[in-house]
Amino acid sequence: MNAIDNRYKQALIDEYEAYSRAKRTESAEHVAEVLREQYGYDVEKQAEPEEKAQEPTPRTTAEPRPPEAAVASKPEPASVEEKPTAAKKAVAKRTASQSAEGK
Repeated sequence: MNAIDNRYKQALIDEYEAYSRAKRTESAEHVAEVLREQYGYDVEKQAEPEEKAQEPTPRTTAEPRPPEAAVASKPEPASVEEKPTAAKKAVAKRTASQSAEGK
């Protein structure tokens, strides 16, 4: 088979699986018939191992936790800058004048 035939066959297999999942049995049977006649591919024989592979395996251990970050996350920047109030300005002037007097 050449590459084009392989892609066409795979497209038909995908189409068959989509019809099967959607419970469109008539369409799925038609595609399965085309696959058997043109490619010698029997979807029923091929589907059995895939169904067993898709069964979820029971987990016996808890999922591992991700490692903790070595660096703390950065705090979010303040969106509004704090403006100094009149009281804060007065305190700043007093401390500045007191330090100047001490010198």
